[in-house]
Amino acid sequence: MDNGLTILTVEDNPSDLFLLEHMIKSSGLVVRQLCSASCIRDAYALLTTEAVDVVLLDLTLPDSFGLHTFIHLKPVVQRIPVIILTGMSDTNVALEAIKEGAQDYLVKSELTEGLLAKAIQYSLERKRTLEHLRVSNERFNTVVKATNDAIWDWDIQTNKVFMVGDTYKQLFGYDWVNAYPPGDLWESIIHPQDKERVLGKLSALISEGSASKWEDEYRLKKSNGEYAYVHDRGYIIYSAEGRPIRMIGAIQDITVRKRSEEIILASEEKYRQIFYKNPYPTWIFDLDTLRIVEVNDAALEKYGFDKSEFYQLTMRDLHPEGEAETFLDSIRHASPERRLWHHRNKSGVLITVEITSHSIDYFGKLCIQVIVNDVTERIRLEKELALQQRLKQQQITEVVLGAQERERFELGQELHDNINQILATSKLYLDVAIEEREPRMELLAKSRNNISMAIEEIRRLSKELITPSLNDLGLIQSIKELIRSIQMVKKMKIKLTISGVEENALLPEQKINVYRIIQEQLNNILKHAQASSVSIELNKQREQIRLLVEDDGRGFDPRVRRDGVGISNIMSRAELYNGKVEIDSSPGKGCRLEVILNSKALPDQAKGE
Repeated sequence: MDNGLTILTVEDNPSDLFLLEHMIKSSGLVVRQLCSASCIRDAYALLTTEAVDVVLLDLTLPDSFGLHTFIHLKPVVQRIPVIILTGMSDTNVALEAIKEGAQDYLVKSELTEGLLAKAIQYSLERKRTLEHLRVSNERFNTVVKATNDAIWDWDIQTNKVFMVGDTYKQLFGYDWVNAYPPGDLWESIIHPQDKERVLGKLSALISEGSASKWEDEYRLKKSNGEYAYVHDRGYIIYSAEGRPIRMIGAIQDITVRKRSEEIILASEEKYRQIFYKNPYPTWIFDLDTLRIVEVNDAALEKYGFDKSEFYQLTMRDLHPEGEAETFLDSIRHASPERRLWHHRNKSGVLITVEITSHSIDYFGKLCIQVIVNDVTERIRLEKELALQQRLKQQQITEVVLGAQERERFELGQELHDNINQILATSKLYLDVAIEEREPRMELLAKSRNNISMAIEEIRRLSKELITPSLNDLGLIQSIKELIRSIQMVKKMKIKLTISGVEENALLPEQKINVYRIIQEQLNNILKHAQASSVSIELNKQREQIRLLVEDDGRGFDPRVRRDGVGISNIMSRAELYNGKVEIDSSPGKGCRLEVILNSKALPDQAKGE
């Protein structure tokens, strides 16, 4: 337009057209080009091909009449000002055209150069202003669509709120799209716990009449009944007299952020509870200064320092000399090796500890959190247990060696006092029989009898020393053979009762231990009890093997220490099967030995004999 206007005149009357063009040229307007059309069809074609700045439109044309004339051109004159040319009788139609978007109308009979020029200039200016407003509105609507905020416009004087766009509907579900919601609805959907605070703050701000901004966070009920956290903020517009008349603002749904904050707060609170209520001593120290920056109650109680004293300590103060650097080096290099450390409490006492540590962000600074487990007492007990185990092993070794020596002594005594004497007598008989004829046959017969006796004694000793082949005879038959061999040399009544024992369900090692316990107790009875009868009961109930051996001998006091190892051997064998041994005896009342073995417990040390 700087080079002049392009004006399109749509007029089918040649004289009116001539008059209009003359007035335009005489009006003082800078005109670059004058175009004309005598019908709507030609005008439409020109407007789609030429860059027209303003249109002078007659409503009465050969192919159109009245308001329809403007309606036909409306699609191609959205951004071009249109001035309606009309007669006196068509002013009402001209006004309807202005409502539809025309800029002005001129009555042909009243037309002058000055009036025409002014109408064109005003129309151009109004159209330019409307175009700027349209662009501004488009930009505003684009911003409204781009943002996730619900924009509102509150007329404070009429107390009406206009909801801009459809964001409010998208966020909260209410059908307020470019509309005025009911006057009191906003107040009714504020959460009851927030309502008094929000309305009070807003009312005070409006009454004060000086602030330009308002903002608050509260909960707003959605159409589905759920509450959303919102951040509401507005800008207050004042009149020339300084009275607040309008407020424009935006509501942002911050529910996700609020929920995240609540989760973070809950997590922080949970961490605080875990830290401060942790039963293990726990603290945080600065990796650069090594100074302790946070400590829990368990650490205060364990080390004896109060909190202010703890905050004056560094890690070097807690470790004995030389150990702190080793500990810190393991921390810096994240050594996976677990080892024991030592700390000194306020009284100077060293305690042995296990430490678990990890890096944390403590108010933006890299720190180390340590959890301390005092294992001083555990280490002491482990040492005592190890000592007791060594002592017990020594006792077991002493018992075993003692049993071996006693067994050798008894074997030697049997060989010397019994078999050796028998064989010596036999040799004497044979010597006499060789030198003298009479009584040769009698001496030979006695020698033969003595040799038979020696063979039987040797066989008896062999059976006692050599582990029986239970796989060949079986447990029950081996026990019966043991009883028979005892009854051959000792006139003693022995009763055997066995029930519930399935030999196929027992391991060979279990059979041998049951056999040895019976053998050991029968030997004890033979050597010490002077009993005339013995009762042996062997049965199995569920997972337990129960053995009961009773005699009517002279008995003994179990509380009195004895030199023999028979009972100790029985107890050792029972322990191999997590079993237990009960002895009921007193002087003159015989002895009752009960052994209960767990048939399922077979430690490695029990396997084999």
